[in-house]
Amino acid sequence: MANGPIEIVLLPGLDGTGDLFDRLAARLAPDLTVTIVRYPQDPSLGYAGYAEIVRNVIGKRPVFLLGESFSGPVAVRVATQLGRQVQGVVLAATFVKNPWPGCFIRRAALVDPRTTPSRLRDAVLMGPFGDPELVKKVEGIVATLSRSVRASRLKAIAEVDVRRDFAQLACPILVLHGRGDWLVRKSPIQRAVCERGRARMVVIPGAHMLLQTRSAEAAAEIVNFTKSIAEAHHEA
Repeated sequence: MANGPIEIVLLPGLDGTGDLFDRLAARLAPDLTVTIVRYPQDPSLGYAGYAEIVRNVIGKRPVFLLGESFSGPVAVRVATQLGRQVQGVVLAATFVKNPWPGCFIRRAALVDPRTTPSRLRDAVLMGPFGDPELVKKVEGIVATLSRSVRASRLKAIAEVDVRRDFAQLACPILVLHGRGDWLVRKSPIQRAVCERGRARMVVIPGAHMLLQTRSAEAAAEIVNFTKSIAEAHHEA
């Protein structure tokens, strides 16, 4: 792996489009080969189905995995299933168990996101780090994301628990979280990291959309993480 390009596969958040990775991907591209997974708008899919999609994209290549928000559990499951083929996992603004009580998440699945005041939505997602371009992109995604797909993904979140898989992962793990992330609190993933050991957590000033609003800081951490592991493999 150290003799060839380092590839990182990016798994998207709840929207599933991968379109929100453009800023991060641009910052990673000088150092890494970036592959973005895009999920189909299929309400019949659960976490097992998304994991299968990701495995098919990866094939037999050695890769790093990044799971953002909704896709954190996907990254953990795929890394568990593929073993040494996954060189390391980055978990960004995410969780290994439903981050809120299941009944609350299921209730949220019934709400039309287009009825949420945009200022409130942007404050929760971006905090003070948003900008007009990002706000416009989020508005476009909210307008086009199927309500049934969104509801299906939220219901999957309500039931997910990959703490055992996370604890058993043999590969290195980097966790990135926003200090001001009110949508996915940092304390549960912080607790999982402490219980597991052999994982590094970096808290960056930012809200939930950390990879979009703090892309430079996030990219620097990801590049350092992947390169240090590649060098260690080469030396070994």
